[in-house]
Amino acid sequence: MRKILLASLVGLLAACGGGSNSSGNDDQRPSTQNRAPTVTLSGDSLALSKESIVITTSFIDPDNDQLTVNWTSSLDGVQFDQESMTRTVVKLPSVTERQSITVTCEVSDGVSSPVTKTHIISLYPEVVGANIEMQDSYTFSGGDTVSLTASFATDANIQKVSWGFEGLNPTHKVSTSNAGRTGDSTLTLTLPDVSEETEFTVVINVVTDNDVHTRPAKVKITPADGPSLTLSLPEQVTVASGKTASIVPTISHSDEIEAYAWLWQPDPQPTNATSESKTYSFTAPAVLQDTTFDLSLKVSMKGSVTETASTKVLVTKQETQTPISLTSSHEVAASGQTVVINSNLTDFSNIDSVTWAINNQFDEQYLTKENSKLTIQIPEVESFNNFHTISYKVKYKSGESTTATQPLIFHNTAATRDSINIPDKDHRFELYPKREVTQNYTLESSVPIDQVRIVPITNLYTYDKLDVTQTDGITAVTVLDNQYTISSLRAFNLIIKAGFAEKEVKIYAESYNSLLRTYAGVNETYVSGSTFFLYGQFIHLDGNTDYVPSWDSFGGVSKTSNDVALTAQYQQIIPQDHEARLSLFTRDEADTYVTNSLEIVLANNLEIEGEHYRCVVEDRVLTRCTSTNSQLRFETQPEQLKQVVTRGYYACLLGNEGDVHCAGFNDSPVSEVPVLEGVSKLNAVNYDTACAQFADASWQCWGNDVEPVQQLIAQSGVVHQILGNNTHTCLVRDGHLSCYAGNTLAFQSSGDFVENIVMDDGKLCYRSQGSNTLKCPLED
Repeated sequence: MRKILLASLVGLLAACGGGSNSSGNDDQRPSTQNRAPTVTLSGDSLALSKESIVITTSFIDPDNDQLTVNWTSSLDGVQFDQESMTRTVVKLPSVTERQSITVTCEVSDGVSSPVTKTHIISLYPEVVGANIEMQDSYTFSGGDTVSLTASFATDANIQKVSWGFEGLNPTHKVSTSNAGRTGDSTLTLTLPDVSEETEFTVVINVVTDNDVHTRPAKVKITPADGPSLTLSLPEQVTVASGKTASIVPTISHSDEIEAYAWLWQPDPQPTNATSESKTYSFTAPAVLQDTTFDLSLKVSMKGSVTETASTKVLVTKQETQTPISLTSSHEVAASGQTVVINSNLTDFSNIDSVTWAINNQFDEQYLTKENSKLTIQIPEVESFNNFHTISYKVKYKSGESTTATQPLIFHNTAATRDSINIPDKDHRFELYPKREVTQNYTLESSVPIDQVRIVPITNLYTYDKLDVTQTDGITAVTVLDNQYTISSLRAFNLIIKAGFAEKEVKIYAESYNSLLRTYAGVNETYVSGSTFFLYGQFIHLDGNTDYVPSWDSFGGVSKTSNDVALTAQYQQIIPQDHEARLSLFTRDEADTYVTNSLEIVLANNLEIEGEHYRCVVEDRVLTRCTSTNSQLRFETQPEQLKQVVTRGYYACLLGNEGDVHCAGFNDSPVSEVPVLEGVSKLNAVNYDTACAQFADASWQCWGNDVEPVQQLIAQSGVVHQILGNNTHTCLVRDGHLSCYAGNTLAFQSSGDFVENIVMDDGKLCYRSQGSNTLKCPLED
C-alpha cells in the first residue's frame, strides 16, 4: 500500500467592510458545495512475472483541495512508486501461474467521500509448462456418440491423465497414450437426448512430476430434431444526416449462415451500404427534418432456414449552423477498453453549454465528460453485442441548439475472446543457430488489440531474443537462439489482450542445429531385387554447397555406384521383403554432423490401388490389374519388374533395365508411351498424365496437358515426386511441398522435410518426416 499527498494551490480570499450602516451584518453569499476530485487511470494490462509496468494517472480537484492518494493491490508483493502526478510505476512479483490482479487507487480531498478507480492486470508466469491442444468449444447433436481428442507436451514426465466434467456427467470412456513428455487422450461421450440447447464443460488434467496442467472446453448439445436460428437488432439507431454508422445483429445459429439481406425503406436510400454483409455499415441520407426509416435483416442458414428482424433508424436533420461532428477512437470496442469521443468544436465563446448523454441506461459512473471530449470506460456486461447512441447537445448563447450523435458498439469479454483468431497459427517457421528470424502471423479481431506478449511453452530452451509486435492486423514474432545444439520442435504461447479479454494461441517453430540441411529424398516402394537411385540434396541457408556427401545403408542393400556424389545407385541383395533405411550425411564448416534419411520398401508381394484399377504383384511378378468389370492387358512386360503405378484408366510397369510398359482403357493417352530409356522411377501424376525420372534426376512426362506439369518441373530446384488431382498439382521440390492451381502457388510447406505425397479420398495430402499425421492443406 502506498500513500502520497498531492499539494495544490489554495486561494485565500479576504473581504473588508466599513461604515455604520453595515455594522453587525453577516456575509449573505451562498456557501459553495465541495466537489469530488476526478481520477483517470490508464496503462498496460498484460505483464509477465517480475516485470514493472507504468500506470498513467490524472488527478483533478475542482476546488484545488490537497489530495491524498492510496494504492492497494489484490495480490501480495506488488509495489507502487508514484513518480509524479501523471506516472506511477507498478512493480510485480514472481508468479508460477496466471494471476488476475486488481490495482485500486483511492483519492481523497479530505472533504468529500473518497473516489476509487481500479485497473486490472493479467500477470503471467515466464514459462507456461505445458501445451495442451484441444478446441475451445464443441457442438454436437443429442443422442450422438462423439469423440474429443487432446494432444499434449510438457516440460516434465507425465504421471497421469484424467478427464472431469462440470454441469453434466454423460456416459464416457477414455483412451490415453503417452510416453515421457508427450501424448494424446481421446474422450468418447454418449450424449443424452435434449429438448433444448444444453451446455457443460469437460476438463482434461495432465499431471506431471512438477505440476498439474488443465485445459477446459465447452460442449454444447443441440436438440436432434432440427436446426435453430435466432436473430435480434437494437430497438433504434440514431444517426445524423450524412454521417456513417454501423449496425451489428445478434445471431445464434446451429449451422452455417449462407446469406445476409438488409432492406432500407422508404427512400431516400443510404449510400455506401453493405447490404449483403453481417454488419450493416452505411452513410445516412440527407433529410430536411428528423425522419424515421425501417431497416430489416433477413438471415438465411444452411438447410433453407431463415429468420427476419427489423429496427428503426432515426436520421436527424441537417443543421444550419456550423456542422458538429464526432469521432471515436474505436469503431467497435471491448469491455475493459477506454473509448474516447472527440468533438470538432474548439471555440466555446458563443456556446452556453454542452451535454453528453448515452441511451439505453448506460451507467454514468463510467463516463468522464469534458467540453469537447467524452471518455468512456467500457464495463463488463452479460450481453455479447451492445449498441448505444452517444448524443452531444450544444446550446448556443443565441438560444439555438444542435445535437450530434455517434454510435457506441462494444462486445463483452466472451464475444471479444471468440473474435480473436490467428488463422495461420499452424504455420511452422524455421530457426537456425545464431540467426535472428521474424515470422509474421495474421491477427484477426473485431476490436482493437491492446497488447500481445509471447512466452515459451517449456523451460527446456532459453532465447537471446524473444519479442512480438503487432501492427495493422499483423503479429510479428522475432526469435534468436545462440545456444541450442540439437534440432527440435519449439512451442510458444501468444497471449493476446483486448480489454478484459485474453486469448492464448500456440505457435510452433522447427529448430535446426546447422545452417546446412541434408535431404535424402522421398520414401519409395520397389519390387525386391531392383536397382534404385537416390537423389540427395544439400540445402544451406546461405546457398553454400562445398561439402562432402556420404551415403549409409542399414540391412540388405549395397551401393553399386563408385562415387560419393549426392545421386547414388543401390542394389538389393537379399530375396525377402525388406524395409531399408538409407541416410545422407556430411559435416558442415563448424564440424557439426548433419544427416537425413529415407525409407525404401523392397517387396516380393504388393498391391497398388488407383481410382479404377487394383494391380497385384506376387513373387515379384505382376499377376493382374483389374477393376470391377475389366482387366488391363499389357502387350509387353519387363523381364525384371521394378515398379507398378496406376491412376485413372491406366497402369504402367517399370523394368529394372529402365524400360516402361503401359496399358489403358478407352484410349487412355498414357498408354501411348514415348521412347524412354534409362528410367529410374515412375510417377502416376493424374488421370491422364504420367512422368518418368532418369538417373540424372531429370523428368519427362507424357499423356494429356503435360506442358503445365513440365513447366512446374522446370522451375529451380530438384523435384523428387509429382502428384495431382482435378484442381491442383503438387511437387516435392528441395524437400518441401509446393502445390499449384495452374501456375499459381496455392501452398508451400515449411519446417520439416516431406516424406511423400499421397491421395486420400481424392485430396492431395502429405506426411512430414518423423510424423504419422497426414496433412491435407488444400481440402478447404
